[in-house]
Amino acid sequence: MIICAPTNAYDLSRKKHVLRRKLSYHCPMKTAPEPISVSVTVLSQLFLYLHSLNVDVDEFLHSLGVDPQTVRALDERIPVETYLLIQDEAARFIRDPYLGLHMGEFAEAGSWSILGYMMMNCNTLGAAFEKAGKYSRIIGNLIDARAEIKPGKIHVTYFTPPHAPAMSHHCYESTISSTVQMMRTLTGAPLNPLEVTFTHPQPESTAEHERIFRCPVRFGHEENSLTLDWMIASLPVRMANPSLLEHFEKYAQDFMAQMERNDEHTRTVTRIILSKLDDENLSIEKVAKELSVSVRTLQNRLEAEEVVFSDLLRDIRQRLAQKYIRDDYTVEQITYLLGFSEPSVFRKAFKKWLGVTPREYRERVRSHPQLEVA
Repeated sequence: MIICAPTNAYDLSRKKHVLRRKLSYHCPMKTAPEPISVSVTVLSQLFLYLHSLNVDVDEFLHSLGVDPQTVRALDERIPVETYLLIQDEAARFIRDPYLGLHMGEFAEAGSWSILGYMMMNCNTLGAAFEKAGKYSRIIGNLIDARAEIKPGKIHVTYFTPPHAPAMSHHCYESTISSTVQMMRTLTGAPLNPLEVTFTHPQPESTAEHERIFRCPVRFGHEENSLTLDWMIASLPVRMANPSLLEHFEKYAQDFMAQMERNDEHTRTVTRIILSKLDDENLSIEKVAKELSVSVRTLQNRLEAEEVVFSDLLRDIRQRLAQKYIRDDYTVEQITYLLGFSEPSVFRKAFKKWLGVTPREYRERVRSHPQLEVA
């Protein structure tokens, strides 16, 4: 469906309303994309690996402009960009094209924060990974997993949220390698997957993949996945302790509740922004009026959550624009949906956001759909 430019204010308002209603069936989005972050404990796997190679980790971090203390504080989270920078630069520094795989070999309960300790005290491996699915946000929201039960098998698919930045193959390789290592550590058994698949192309050598996974590994696949024998779910966890499990789970529940409280006002403002997104003059003053608070009060509440209204509004528009382009909506449609006065204004804003035009972005997504975003 292509919408021509409206000829008057009534037509513009009507077309926006109709288009918004149609898109709501395809793109239900109640809140803005949650900022992506990673628990610093995940980096402990990388640091252990680097230490094994006699790398001075602090010196390496300083060379990247990263303060070592900021990535070692207990239960702290870092922006995804910082995590990806450290991981990718480490691969270059030690010249290891298989860094993700090797990171995974150093996975232990502590490297998964409180989540790892919960898993360590479950009765069975199946129960441990059920907890992992329930509380995975504790260690980050860059990569999520979806399990599907098939005859005699468990098929686990790994994916990133639509607004995740493009990332190297190290991320998925470290995630799946870490998962396999945790399976072996928790049970004390030499468990192997039935199959592992990756979306990235096959490397020159697959020897390390075969050594670590001990199963068929396929590349250039439509998904990043891990397939397991159903029977491993019933294997006992060797250090299970119900009392400790209860203690750690209570901590995990409190931790996640605090995470929810930390962005309470951001979520509220986001809902209002989304309901008024086609207003090209949308401002913090209008949102404050909607909430019956002063502009200063609203600014203070957002500031406490490390959010600036203008940045939030820009981010919502940018992420939705990317999603609508991936869903094949036209520039004209997106212009009116997101409250821009003219398609040319939207094109200029998009180029400023991502460094490419909407057309270039659309072509890039079509050429590399597995990247999701530029």
